[in-house]
Amino acid sequence: MGQRQVQTFNSAWKFSSEVHSERIVDLPHTWNAEDAFRDGKEYFRGKGTYSRNLYTPQKWQNKQVFLKFEGSNQITRLYVNEQLIGEHPGGYTGFVFDITKALKPGAENELKIEVDNSHNADIPPLDADFNFYGGIYRDLWLITTPKLHFETANEAAGNFLITTPEVSAEKATYKIETRLVNSLSQRISATIEAEIFDPQGNPFKILRKKIRIAPGATEAISFEEELRDPQLWSPARPQLYKAEVRVIADGEILDILISSFGFRWFEADPEKGFFLNGIPLKLIGANRHQDHFGLGNALPNRLHQRDYEMIKEMGANFIRTAHYPQDPEVYRICDELGLLVWSEVPVINDVTASQAYHDVSLRMQREQILQFFNHPSIIMWGHMNEIFIRLVFNNKMTEPEKAAKIKTSVELAGKLEKVTKELDPDRLTVMALHENELYNTSGIADIPDVIGWNLYFGWYSPGLESFGKFLDQQHERYPNRPLFISEYGPGADVRIQTTDPQPWDYSEAYQLKLHRSYLNQVLERDYVFGMAAWNFADFGSSFRQDAMPYINQKGLVNFDRSKKDIYYYYQARLLEEPMIYVAGENFQERYVENAEDKVEITIFSNASEVTLTTSEESYSAKTEDGIAIFKIPLPEGKNQVMATAGEVSHSRTFEVHYRENLVGRIGKKALTINVGAHVQYKDPVTGEIWIADQEYKEGSFGYVGGEVFQKDRNKIQGTASDIQGTENDPLFQTMREGIEAYKFDVEKGNYLVTLMFAEPQFNASEALIYNLSSSEEKPEKTVRSFDIMINGRLVQQDLNLARDYGKIRAVTITYEVQSEGEINVEFVENSGATLISAIKLEKL
Repeated sequence: MGQRQVQTFNSAWKFSSEVHSERIVDLPHTWNAEDAFRDGKEYFRGKGTYSRNLYTPQKWQNKQVFLKFEGSNQITRLYVNEQLIGEHPGGYTGFVFDITKALKPGAENELKIEVDNSHNADIPPLDADFNFYGGIYRDLWLITTPKLHFETANEAAGNFLITTPEVSAEKATYKIETRLVNSLSQRISATIEAEIFDPQGNPFKILRKKIRIAPGATEAISFEEELRDPQLWSPARPQLYKAEVRVIADGEILDILISSFGFRWFEADPEKGFFLNGIPLKLIGANRHQDHFGLGNALPNRLHQRDYEMIKEMGANFIRTAHYPQDPEVYRICDELGLLVWSEVPVINDVTASQAYHDVSLRMQREQILQFFNHPSIIMWGHMNEIFIRLVFNNKMTEPEKAAKIKTSVELAGKLEKVTKELDPDRLTVMALHENELYNTSGIADIPDVIGWNLYFGWYSPGLESFGKFLDQQHERYPNRPLFISEYGPGADVRIQTTDPQPWDYSEAYQLKLHRSYLNQVLERDYVFGMAAWNFADFGSSFRQDAMPYINQKGLVNFDRSKKDIYYYYQARLLEEPMIYVAGENFQERYVENAEDKVEITIFSNASEVTLTTSEESYSAKTEDGIAIFKIPLPEGKNQVMATAGEVSHSRTFEVHYRENLVGRIGKKALTINVGAHVQYKDPVTGEIWIADQEYKEGSFGYVGGEVFQKDRNKIQGTASDIQGTENDPLFQTMREGIEAYKFDVEKGNYLVTLMFAEPQFNASEALIYNLSSSEEKPEKTVRSFDIMINGRLVQQDLNLARDYGKIRAVTITYEVQSEGEINVEFVENSGATLISAIKLEKL
């Protein structure tokens, strides 16, 4: 009869959609890798079609044939020779179709797969801060088996279960459960074997059962055995056993399935924290989305592997697969690396009060559990995330509508909890909540074993110190709830740097400030058993209009996986092997006032003391929370510094510029200023550094009058809007409003003055302001109009950015100017407030 054969079926598919002409693609594939990041349009959410032929040899008449999808978003329909084989709702779990009966033996067979990622009110997720990429974005497998075979087309996607109901350091019990299918037309006798291998690969036990199975029948088979002195799985020693189950008939092996598993036990104590194998362990790690720059979510396995290797190398022992089950490769690598996992289904932000939505949600949870059950890395099954967040912020909902939404959400949470405990009573259940009392008053927070809080004090809510106060209040009110910090972290753009970090400036410095504070506050509280930073990597989110539109930049690494400084900070806090790192990979050009103004250099290390050496001097400092900060004098120009702790060292070169000398050197280098901002910004294309703003003083340069523009008074950033017509959004998002002038005291000569603007208000009037010859007509309040004068000469009259260029759009105007010793750019208000985002001065 032959054995099971499993092969990828990824190559040379014809793909088309209503917006894509037919082309040949390989899987994994998504049609949203590019358009989800394109200005001015929504990414395509609709139906895509994949097709190709499959030749089936004559001998396949004696086989069962299956197509196994690891993931396809989000409704998938399979047709074979124009016959509908099946449909699968949901984009993040695997599924298998049996295509045997539809195939023509010894002939070409037409396969067509329709995938639809349109919004569907009956399929979660309904709404979320990530992209719902369409396509067959994980591997597709072609599987052939004998007619007598282990069940394959089921919610477990062919997986068999290995449970470990009792585990201790002295002994462990393991149970193997599988199902055998007889697709033959006659009764058959067979032997089922389960062979067990220890973590070193040595076989040590074979379990056997003989059965006689009727034609067309499916029979459950189980083995249970006890093991003495098990080698326990842990992050420090991820010991993996292996089970191989076999079907043998007439002396021939017909089918084989293999799975790893491990022995460990754990508990989450609401007062003392998390214990693994009886030992306390604070869980520290990150959330992780599955997409990548240039690829969307269609990643080869190697990139999944690399992400989790980086997470482990950071020193983490925990990962949350937010907000959906991830590629099977993810769980395999977490087992091998020793990363504890919270895995969840995408019931997020909102719930539909329909039976179909509830049914699909429950099916997703069953599929997740059954497909990934054997992985010892998984300790928590999640079933909801911030489920009331849309309700809380929806001002159009009536109170009865809100009550109905709460009711169906709580009912669904109860159902998900019930099915989870039925399938897996030994793991913890968990849901993630946003900062709102409704979770407590509705009773939904009382349903799972563990509560995860997504907390953004110091970002969406004011005050870093409010984080710990909130946790203490929750613990005092609900002392029997194990608490976990499931999300935290600010946005950080490596193009934006400062030594004066403030909320919402998107600087790496503020990212460090917040993470340091949160980490310390969690470590001070035993009852908080873990924390997961949001997010491991920047990820795609089409509605985002932050420093980099369409990207959520809260990652510890960038979208392309280049590391931000914060990654190395976690190494300093979490690694045991010696490490040291000079922060500032993206902050190597430093601007200080003069030689008296010292340069701040930050060192990350897990040593108690570090040494910093320059060409002139050597300095030592104690570390605190993995950080040593040096403020040292450095001369203008390039300075190499070396940080040392014991036998480890790290060096970096900083280029120092004195602000007092900048105007005198304009002939050699343009002076570029990020007006209205306390941060400096680097254009990644030109390499220009747009330095932080300053007030004018004689003999130098700077602004006169006005104030930093803040669309939201609780935030430092000017506007988070996507500025059209530029990739340098942060340069145009900040601005000085009500400015009277920008002055430069320069030597005589000819110059180019470049002024950069963006109208930040969506309601700004595009109308003509009024007849400037008439003093009686009054402009609308929403009209912004001003004149620009340079050295007393009118160069721009009635500049209305909204009218002349459009709202939320980058505007750049360059003027030729002759200077007799100063350049004075004056802004004269006609209506509304004057403003400017950036200014550049070059000498001709």
